Amino acid sequence: MKIKFWGVRGSTPTPERRNSRYGGNTTCVEVRLENGTLIILDCGSGLRALGKSLLREFGERPLRGNVFLTHFHWDHIQGIPFFLPLYKKGNVFLFHSVKREGRELRGAVEGQMVSPYFPVDMSVMGAARHFYDLDEHPVNLNGAIISSAPLYHPQESVGYRIEADGGVFTFATDTEPGSPLHDRSVRELARQADVLVYDAQYTPEQVEGEKKGWGHSSWLEGTRIANEVGVKHLVLFHHDPDHDDFFVDGLVEKARQEFPRVSGASEGTEIILPRGHARQASLASASNRRQEARYQVQLPLYVEWGEAVGQTQTAEGVCKDVSRTGIYFVTSGDMNSAKPIHLELIIPDDVTHRGDGDQGLPRAKTGVAGRIFAEETSPLSPTLEEEDEAQ
Repeated sequence: MKIKFWGVRGSTPTPERRNSRYGGNTTCVEVRLENGTLIILDCGSGLRALGKSLLREFGERPLRGNVFLTHFHWDHIQGIPFFLPLYKKGNVFLFHSVKREGRELRGAVEGQMVSPYFPVDMSVMGAARHFYDLDEHPVNLNGAIISSAPLYHPQESVGYRIEADGGVFTFATDTEPGSPLHDRSVRELARQADVLVYDAQYTPEQVEGEKKGWGHSSWLEGTRIANEVGVKHLVLFHHDPDHDDFFVDGLVEKARQEFPRVSGASEGTEIILPRGHARQASLASASNRRQEARYQVQLPLYVEWGEAVGQTQTAEGVCKDVSRTGIYFVTSGDMNSAKPIHLELIIPDDVTHRGDGDQGLPRAKTGVAGRIFAEETSPLSPTLEEEDEAQ
């Protein structure tokens, strides 16, 4: 079973540069089984990029997809009008969600494209579309057992548990702790899961304070659940639009104090669950995180990182290229980092540079010597491997 993140943000898309490492698209996760079965969890704005990827993969071949929606808030359905495979004849998509009183699945999906909210309605889509209301009984989908349970959220949400290919994946977003019934539900969904993707939109202080009743949770509740029910790896998800990359880094670090095997969901990241009871989830950052233009440079770099035993190490290196979302650098020795990596890149006097406060200037400043500070997220866990260049 392979899991890939296409949208990890909550509430509204956030295309700002400060969110570019984790990503700004709203909720969308792809699950691919060994037999090729395609499962899509939620259809936020990340669905658009998934659609383009599927068109490249399938070409002229027909595509069959199984969509499971947690609920009908905008950030979980807003990508549907921009999902290109829905416009192609020969494709088939089966939409699923738990039936809610007064809220029909088909009406919710098609309603966002009726006048005056969208230029065309779903009748222009060439793909066949089928809609199924789920009940409390698990679904058997091409060998995968998919269970659902209600979560505590305004207008209610549901979480999903997928058991397939010898692995267990739990998707529990848009949930707030505090309801005994729903707290039990999420724990049953997550019990002994290889991977739990969990709503961590707010800080613990926000959940207990100004955001109480908004229907979201925190990293702290996620670690409690993971510890209580034997989760192997916890992924913090549904990042708040106002939480930039460095803020999310901080939440991940705090969570690791309570449960060591934690990572923050980021667009393009894949999780692979190989078969076997002694398996270890392999998490790799997909190369498409830096597909934008890269600029070749040769600049000195200083690196500082913390090891597991608490010692701080430093090394000199060379920055080889830069892009909007990261850099590629090399150092002379090994880096066994257990904490965030701090980079200090020295810009020569003759390099054009625009500072954060210079956006209003008619042209960029030149001849400005400055320093760029960046921070790399911690390794995902002692048992997970990250196969990507340093960013």
